[in-house]
Amino acid sequence: MTSDTIELVERVRRRLREHENSCEIAGPVPEAAITAAEEALGVTFPPSYRTFLRTFGGIAIPAHLGIVHDFVGVRSTDAAADVVKRTLDARVERKLSENLVVVGMGAQYQEWFCLDVSRTQPNGEAPVIMYDARDNALDQQFYDDFGQMLQEVMGFVADSLEQPLD
Repeated sequence: MTSDTIELVERVRRRLREHENSCEIAGPVPEAAITAAEEALGVTFPPSYRTFLRTFGGIAIPAHLGIVHDFVGVRSTDAAADVVKRTLDARVERKLSENLVVVGMGAQYQEWFCLDVSRTQPNGEAPVIMYDARDNALDQQFYDDFGQMLQEVMGFVADSLEQPLD
């Protein structure tokens, strides 16, 4: 995740506030909490996701604005929105594979964007695939890594917010 992405998220948050919409940012997560989440899930998070957690903790935007509306993070105040709870629940309820980590909630009901840590690249990054919980099936790879997902979704939201209202 680059400084450009961080600036983009802040720009989207400001623009949403101007439009009287919320952009909820959970807040930075300490390294110990990130490590505890990795241990609970039995995975190692890719660098872009770790940076996201240390910087934002989690982000929720209005569902109608992007293909991903909830960038799932580590949240001590809202356990239901936590990456550990969402992933462990999905593993039990939907038989989600142990190599998948739920890091985004899609605009459509029961669309989950998951890191596939079994396909980690030499740089430590892992692709983001969509899992359709309605069909209990993998759909397709959407992004090369978490940083690309955050950049593209927030870029789309920023562009949409620049358009005049009809």
